Amino acid sequence: MKSHNILIEPWRETSSFTYQRGEQLFRWTVSYEQEGVRFGQGIARTHAEARQAAEDFLAERGIELHWQPGASSTTRILTPRSGRPRFLQL
Repeated sequence: MKSHNILIEPWRETSSFTYQRGEQLFRWTVSYEQEGVRFGQGIARTHAEARQAAEDFLAERGIELHWQPGASSTTRILTPRSGRPRFLQL
């Protein structure tokens, strides 16, 4: 049974610590079950880097990733109508 979720969404940088202010990035958020529900987040420049970072985050915590075949060519990245990403409520 799957014990984790990965969410990757477009993100615009608002601070200037690591990336340039206003830079188009991707934020990854994972939730997983390990002695309760836990979560982690991070930022990456590309969707692929965000996906890899999320998978690495889970693997470092001993969460098994049971993947199905890759996404079809019709997979799209969705952006809310407001243009602003929503925060994941856990």
